[in-house]
Amino acid sequence: MLKFKYLLLILVMLAVAIVYLNLPRKGEIMAVDRELNFANVAVKHFPLTDNGKVNWWQDHKQILKEKFSIPVPAKNGDWYISVWDYGDGFKAKPNGDIRVFNADTQDMQCFNNDDSKCIDKDLLMRIEGNKDGSVDIQVGDKMIAVKS
Repeated sequence: MLKFKYLLLILVMLAVAIVYLNLPRKGEIMAVDRELNFANVAVKHFPLTDNGKVNWWQDHKQILKEKFSIPVPAKNGDWYISVWDYGDGFKAKPNGDIRVFNADTQDMQCFNNDDSKCIDKDLLMRIEGNKDGSVDIQVGDKMIAVKS
């Protein structure tokens, strides 16, 4: 009887985890920064699964183009978008000598050259557009080719 209760508890916990991972997360864009053909996007409530992240790109690429004018290809046609976790929100970069990298500053991504609009670096995915028109999405160690 005790084994049955443990098995039931494990199954319930597994079901809750599966439902949680598959809940739709909209991924709200909090900030965008662009320089040349590189762009950084801070997103809150990003999808948890690799498939959800790819779907987020498919759903938001037109919004990013229309509202934020990204991506902007270089002369050779390549472009890059890094999607960062917004985490706990914006914070100011710590004071100190910026010529010396330290743990407080090198792990922060600041937006629009504003030292008060920084987030802790937590890369969620990187999207790369190639001169041949193909698009690759890097999620963790995986590279996923998608239709552009």
